[in-house]
Amino acid sequence: MVVRSVSVRRRGALSSEDGATLRTAAETALTLRIPLVLVLASSGADVSEGMDSLHGWGQAARSISACSGSVPIIAVVTGPAISGPALLLGLADVVLMTADAFAFVSGPAMVQEFTGVRLGIHQLGGAAVHARSSGLCSIETVDEADAMAHVENILGFLPAHTDELPPQLPTDDPVDRIDADLREAIPAKATSSYDVRHIASVIADDGEFTELGTR
Repeated sequence: MVVRSVSVRRRGALSSEDGATLRTAAETALTLRIPLVLVLASSGADVSEGMDSLHGWGQAARSISACSGSVPIIAVVTGPAISGPALLLGLADVVLMTADAFAFVSGPAMVQEFTGVRLGIHQLGGAAVHARSSGLCSIETVDEADAMAHVENILGFLPAHTDELPPQLPTDDPVDRIDADLREAIPAKATSSYDVRHIASVIADDGEFTELGTR
């Protein structure tokens, strides 16, 4: 199930109604036992609603958290994910970020006030930072269309829920296939490096696999 949380009001500030939409989507995904895909772009809770907006986000987070360990949760960030929305990303099994996306709980102004370090939004929480340093971003994508293509590919590897086996696809790859190169793939010296992608491509049927967290 795909749910979009992309608001054009108040630079993407989301209301209690938006939080209810996320909650309903998560509850529906859990009830139907299907993957939950979140597409997020938000500057955080709408302060004009006060506690109502925060309550909506809390309810959304609770419902998304309930999906964890039962159905796959995939988050696609297409713009800002600030404060509450950034925290929601921590509940996802796989996070994809577009080139324009960024995510952080506290922004550059707060960081500068407490540390004296001046950073831009992408230096602080861009896709490259989360792919390289924090580990939050599993795949960097060009744009939303590219991200959704990756999502489709990832879902092709996953079961719909934890009580279901992963999908099986027909293949002509022989079950008794032998690759002698594997005997020499790992060097004798423990400190030497080797190409684990080659090993994965040899072991996987038809050499097909998807790498998450490439940095």
